[in-house]
Amino acid sequence: MWFKSASVFQFLTPCKLEPESLEEALESQAFKGVNSRQLASYGWVPPMGEGSQQLVHATSGFMLIKARREERILPASVIAEHMAERIQALEEKLDRKIRGKEKLDIRDNVVMELTPQAFTKSSYDQVLIMPEQGLLIVDNTSDKKVDQCTSLLRESVDNLPIKPVQTEVGQAALFTGWLKGTHPVPKDLQLGDECVLQDDNEIAGYIRCNKQDLTSDEIKALSTTGKQVTRMALESQQTLSFVLDENFAFHKIKFTDTAPDDGSDMADLDPRAVFDSNVTLMALEFSSLFPAIVEVFGGIKKDE
Repeated sequence: MWFKSASVFQFLTPCKLEPESLEEALESQAFKGVNSRQLASYGWVPPMGEGSQQLVHATSGFMLIKARREERILPASVIAEHMAERIQALEEKLDRKIRGKEKLDIRDNVVMELTPQAFTKSSYDQVLIMPEQGLLIVDNTSDKKVDQCTSLLRESVDNLPIKPVQTEVGQAALFTGWLKGTHPVPKDLQLGDECVLQDDNEIAGYIRCNKQDLTSDEIKALSTTGKQVTRMALESQQTLSFVLDENFAFHKIKFTDTAPDDGSDMADLDPRAVFDSNVTLMALEFSSLFPAIVEVFGGIKKDE
């Protein structure tokens, strides 16, 4: 349940989503497993997992929803091997080369025949809706998967006026200033032990620093070479650590004081109460963190 990453969206108008109406809306796109002819399936599942029927977990004014992605594993090498066999056999039979559209048709047939035999794997995307803060958080930073998740939500909900959060001041500009020491690090933030420096003039020219003291002279010297810091590890009030990138995406989120240890004994507690508590604690941390980070970078970028 605890988010490990976050892509942050803002509502362009006050969020009017309610748990009951959202539950009804999500039912139209509830998850259905892949059938024998499908390569993938995507839909909403209960956030609490098996044993729960609710697609919307509402607590303390926050709403958590979850999507499941099921994909058939059909390696390209397997497809290529079967294609090669079919093409060779057909070329020998027809005594000519197989080209262009004929190869594509053979590939389509191979995929269709192999699909029912392929194993499946599942992955999940969680979405935290924070109406009072006007924010929607997706637990993913892959552009493709975030787009798929928000598209599914738009298909489920008639009106979803959201857009990715963009700030007035670019992340790279302040990151670089913090590393150089030309701009003070905000009092509620501390530099972590990771950063990436990117060369503006050479896409492949970057330096990745990991498990390093970012305040050391050695690391500061790297910022004098013309490179910009595009990703930086930060800690917030000793309760959260994360890596923020130049696109305002949060990676490697860790709840240092809030999340229970993996070995915590929860056997005697009501699972629903524990889940409620965890969702609330995480949401409260986010409701404090994200607006504060937005302010650090000059607030929400105004439309031009």
